[in-house]
Amino acid sequence: MTRIFTLSLLFNLISLSLIGQTPQMELRGQIMTALAEEKLAGAAWSTVDSNGVILADAYGTKSFGTKRPLSVTDRVQVGSVTKTLLATGIFRLVTLHKLNLDTPVEQILPGIRFENQWARDTPVTPRHLLNHTSGMEDLRLWQLFSKKAGPNTPLMDNFSRNPSVLRIYTKPGTQFAYSNMGYTLLGMIIEAVTKQRYEDYLDEFLLSPLGMTGSTFHFVTQQGENADKDLAMGHLEEMRPQPTVPMYLRPAGQFTTTAFDMGIFIRFLLSDGSLQHLPFIREDLLRSMGSPAASEALEQGLEIGYSGGLMKRDFNKVVGYAHSGNTIGYHAMIYLFPSEKKGFFISHNMDSETANYEVFNKILLQSLNLRKAREQKLTEMPADISKWKGNYVAVRDKIKSFAYLDFLAGFVTILPQKEQLIFRQFQKDDKILSPTGHHLFKSADKMRSSHAFYTDASGNQLISTGFRTFKKINSLYLWAMWLSFILGVLALLYLFIGGLVRLIGQGTAFLKRLSAIPFLSILLLSIPAALFMNQDFTALGDVTPASLSLAILSSMLPIAMLAGIFAHFKNKSASKNSGIELLALMLALQLFVVLICWGMVPFLLWV
Repeated sequence: MTRIFTLSLLFNLISLSLIGQTPQMELRGQIMTALAEEKLAGAAWSTVDSNGVILADAYGTKSFGTKRPLSVTDRVQVGSVTKTLLATGIFRLVTLHKLNLDTPVEQILPGIRFENQWARDTPVTPRHLLNHTSGMEDLRLWQLFSKKAGPNTPLMDNFSRNPSVLRIYTKPGTQFAYSNMGYTLLGMIIEAVTKQRYEDYLDEFLLSPLGMTGSTFHFVTQQGENADKDLAMGHLEEMRPQPTVPMYLRPAGQFTTTAFDMGIFIRFLLSDGSLQHLPFIREDLLRSMGSPAASEALEQGLEIGYSGGLMKRDFNKVVGYAHSGNTIGYHAMIYLFPSEKKGFFISHNMDSETANYEVFNKILLQSLNLRKAREQKLTEMPADISKWKGNYVAVRDKIKSFAYLDFLAGFVTILPQKEQLIFRQFQKDDKILSPTGHHLFKSADKMRSSHAFYTDASGNQLISTGFRTFKKINSLYLWAMWLSFILGVLALLYLFIGGLVRLIGQGTAFLKRLSAIPFLSILLLSIPAALFMNQDFTALGDVTPASLSLAILSSMLPIAMLAGIFAHFKNKSASKNSGIELLALMLALQLFVVLICWGMVPFLLWV
């Protein structure tokens, strides 16, 4: 009888244990399946429940080269999720009365001089930097991809090298525009206030008190001088190992951590800001994180936006506060739901262009058993909606060097219908927008208003998603630019193919003629193309043989077209195809004139 009782008790204990583990095991199984389906190396994640319980786990490959499995104690990179932690560090200084968020940045950093036409009434402040409403551009290519950046490169090098990066394009506080340079300035502000490196200060006075002992703001990599055996290897497409490299913009994206440490961080953000019953960060500052900051879109009633290192995100039928992160070899996400005291973190040690990372967010969201957000009621279409019909382009470009391409490929078209709007994007699927009041609209996959239509003080018609603003432009101008581009590209193809046919038919005799210069100038572009293929992509923003040859050859192209036109008029015995060739030369030349105006010729990757 005793034996039967003992076996029965043991069976019940095992059953209860298995039942208790089921949700975590089920979550692990779902992520394992998703990793296989999305062809990703691995992931480390943590969840925080309403009782503050942290569950951390990991699965996959730590390094494809060694085939070692990824462990929950291994460290990972988080990319731009760093901004959430940096913002928390800024709020610590505010709590200690060492920093005022509304003090002009130029007063805190005397070496910084913005080109700000609104400086008299609206100087750039730390608050603007925190909320990405400073009006600064995002980044330059050399700040992201450069072999010259080191773990100890002064942050000021981001701005002293080319002062034009400090130009303010929109009035501070009016429009959201993501800026890695803005958060780099916040790192400099921490250094100016504390008189020590921002990495040292935040490690000692933010991470250590929180108990995040496996985390650091300092540069950590998988090999060399700063190697850490616990750091998971990053991966690119086809499981190519990619060690972590230093960056100029490190306050915006350099942070090493563990899944459990990020659970500790999430739990603190969901708290009242106290540590050991003492105020550590003011609760009102924590609650401001993710609550849309002052902006034109917020004034129109759009509640989706960004503030203090988090964005208010409406996805998968829930509304929460999140921040995603990308860095070379990694992809990460942090997600919080303050009203339910829940959240999660995940970092993949692979940065893939084809993987759908939203699948993992959805799995983790479902594991938290969150309440579904209340869907906003629809209203009647505004009476004046017809005036919004037309084409719109982004007010701000992500990378200045590619502004022309962003203009051509990033436009949207608004097509009002009887009860809905079609938000047509050149590179993405159409969105169907339904009215939710005044000039607010909701996308079909959202629970709350997702787009605001409004007119600014200058009379510009604008559309905001809370994270990007579009301005209405003359459609004739847009189509003229597209026509210019298409005809120019077709002309270059004609000149290249025609030149190739002549070279095959006439041999070196063709190359000795002045008319061969346009063909040769196009052919020579194969030199930088070949050099780039054999160059480490992390040096893309440096002056290298590849980038230097591209700059020289791209500057020669318009001159070559002019030489071809000169050769045409000099040639007395024009062939039957000379008229078409002249037209091609002129169409190619007009394209290069446009590119010159847009700053893409000469094409300088290091400016």
